[in-house]
Amino acid sequence: MSFEVWQAGDVTLYRGDCLEVLPTLADGCIDAVVTDPPYEMGIDRVPIMRSRQTFTKSRSIGLLWPVSTLWMVAVARLKPKHWVVWCGYRDLGTVHLALQTYGTIQTVFTWCKSNAPAMTRPVPRLDSEFIIWVRDKGGTCGRMGEFHSTILNVPNAYAGIGGGERVRQWENGPAAHPCQKPLGVTLPFIERLDVQSILDPFMGSGTTGVACVQTGRRFVGVELDPGYFEIARRRIEAAQQQLRLPVPLPVVTV
Repeated sequence: MSFEVWQAGDVTLYRGDCLEVLPTLADGCIDAVVTDPPYEMGIDRVPIMRSRQTFTKSRSIGLLWPVSTLWMVAVARLKPKHWVVWCGYRDLGTVHLALQTYGTIQTVFTWCKSNAPAMTRPVPRLDSEFIIWVRDKGGTCGRMGEFHSTILNVPNAYAGIGGGERVRQWENGPAAHPCQKPLGVTLPFIERLDVQSILDPFMGSGTTGVACVQTGRRFVGVELDPGYFEIARRRIEAAQQQLRLPVPLPVVTV
């Protein structure tokens, strides 16, 4: 096995393959898994028009994790009470069916991205993704009833409200991670789940970790790509430092 470990406070990050890391974790060490596995983006490249420029969104690098459910088997050994898993329209049926093995499907949320870019061909905009919530018998619903709809209208991190969150390779440069999720679509789940520790085996740019830091949850993250791992580590470390900043005393007028 070959992976690196970074730990600070209630955060433990692993740089390596989740199928190597997860078997080393203790049974029952996490309460929930909140993750966004790499999606199947299609056999052919899909051109997307953004700001009069054409970008290409290719298939995920490496094994198509939503299709290969080996990661779910590795996570299930840890006995999470909740699963919150993102997936695309191509993988919704496969992921939905596989997750039924590990608990009861509570609902499927639709993340609506109102600022999704237009396509260059005559097809609808790719303005939605899906989030499946599964609850084990040992988990309570917590505050999940505070979701008044299964439709989450949150702009993508590319632009709009989430634009300030976007991690870029340099100032005003291209995105450092192709599928960064905005806090606005991750934080509500972290806040409402009645759990203390959360795992993300596909950490990416670290949005789940940042949400855990902000809400006082313990976080375990795994990321294979060294570049993305470093982005996540820096973001999470910055969130921890932000919490440690002194609170200014109120000004009292006599």
